[in-house]
This record gives sequence, C-alpha cells and structure tokens, in this order.
Amino acid sequence: MTKSYHQRAYSVPPSSIIMVLILMGITALFSALSIAYLYSRIDKGMDSIRVPWLFVFNTFILASSSFCIQKCRKYFNQRDEKQILNWGLLTIGATILFLILQTIAWNHLLAQHIAPGFSGGHGYLYAISILHFLHVAAGIPFLLRILLPLYVSGKEGNSVLYFLNDDQKTRLKHTAWYWHFIDVMWIYLMIFFLVSSIV
Repeated sequence: MTKSYHQRAYSVPPSSIIMVLILMGITALFSALSIAYLYSRIDKGMDSIRVPWLFVFNTFILASSSFCIQKCRKYFNQRDEKQILNWGLLTIGATILFLILQTIAWNHLLAQHIAPGFSGGHGYLYAISILHFLHVAAGIPFLLRILLPLYVSGKEGNSVLYFLNDDQKTRLKHTAWYWHFIDVMWIYLMIFFLVSSIV
C-alpha cells in the first residue's frame, strides 16, 4: 500500500530543505546590503560610520540566547519538560532583552540627531539593523508554538510527554538553526561595520 505524505520516509525532511532555503534567502539579503555599502564607500566616497557601543554589547545578549536555545534542545532530547520550559523561557527573555536594547540604541542615535538620513552610512546602519531586528522578532512565535503546549499541558495536569514527539523535536531543531543563524549574522554585521569603519 502506498504510504501517505506524513508516513513517507525522507532521507532529508522537506521542512529541513525549506529552512535551508529560508536561510539562504536571508544570507543573500544581508550580503547584498553589505556589498551595496562597500560599493558606496569605495565608488561613491561615502564616509565611514562609528558603530554605537550598545550595538556591540547586544552581540553578547544575542549570543546568550543561542546558548539558551541549545540547552533547550539538550533537555528536549532528555525529555525533561521542566528544563525545556526553563531554558526556552530564558531564550525568549534574552531575545526580548536584545530587542529592547536595540530600540534603546536607536533612540540614543536619534537623540544625537543621527537619523537614517544623517548620512549614507547611517542609512545603511539603520536599514540593516532594522531588518535584523525583524528577523530576530520573527523567531519568537515559532519557539512559543513549541513551549506553550508544554506549559498548558503541565498546568492542566496532563502528561507533557505526549508533546515531546518527533514533530516537535524537528520544529525545535529548525527553530534552533534559525536562532543560531540570525545570531551569527549579527556577529558578522558587527565585525563588518567595525572593520569598515577603520579601513
């Protein structure tokens, strides 16, 4: 008998292929913006910019969220629902802290009358950091989709082990891929702006 779609065995799950394509698209987007910035610096003589210190500090906050989600995956594999929720909530907390501090960093720039139109370089800084901000925020609902059923089930006194299945494990794996990738992308962007500011 022919297996249904959900019963078929794939050497590479379609969801993994989709996630890789999404990450490739994000890579293309930020690479294009980086190249455009370099082109404007070299060909148009655009002045370099100084990266706000809070942008650099936020790198450590975002890195801590990557650490937390990796811990969440570890305890998911061990089927420890309490630790899954603890580390999952820490992941979300660190991510929200990053978003708040990033907003504060923009407000500091605006308080110094450095708006996106202040210079070409600052226009790129705002555009790239806002796009990254949106990509970071976009990951939160996907992690909540995994954590909320566990939380609700535990509160209702039901066995959360029912939710610790292969589908949830795959969702968490892909969410972690996304989290790590977005974090690495921010590290790349900070290094890119810091190096370009002294060259």
